[in-house]
Amino acid sequence: MKWLKRIAIVVAVLLIVPLVTLLALGHRAGAGKMQVAVEINAPPEQVWTWIDDNDRLKQWVSWLVEVKSPDPQKAHGVGGTRILVMKDENNGGALIQIVGKCSEYQPPSRLTMQMADTEGMFDGQEAYQLVDLGNGRTRVEIHSSFHYGVWFANLMEPLITPQAEKKMVSDLARLKLLAESRASLR
Repeated sequence: MKWLKRIAIVVAVLLIVPLVTLLALGHRAGAGKMQVAVEINAPPEQVWTWIDDNDRLKQWVSWLVEVKSPDPQKAHGVGGTRILVMKDENNGGALIQIVGKCSEYQPPSRLTMQMADTEGMFDGQEAYQLVDLGNGRTRVEIHSSFHYGVWFANLMEPLITPQAEKKMVSDLARLKLLAESRASLR
């Protein structure tokens, strides 16, 4: 009987400690926030088209399979809406839709989108800043902040955010490759 009690205590500790750790990490100052940047050998006007054009966006954002604009006349600019259809590789390839509404639009330097998935799993903001470095070079900075509405996703935020940031770094590397290869053709 004594051994069963000890085993139960050990199992409880093995379950409780990771859960408490995840809860604590989920409430840290940088929870849900990502910042990535890349320098591209192309002028801001050329790089901007890769961010603002729906067809080009699909070429460098992994998992993105379709971009819809409910009102093509108002697709660009403040108030414009994009629906991003993504194949979530972390969820068995399930399709998810993310609705992005433009809250700031200053071509070719800044684009801010308020983002939320249609399932209510998360919402947040993603801002693209293009900085002209001169001599046909641009630094692209992406600042994102997301909140997870489902308790399990919120609990797993300390694992989700670093993976999302890793994906974003990979996507920016693809953007760099595409924008620079197009810039060299001009």
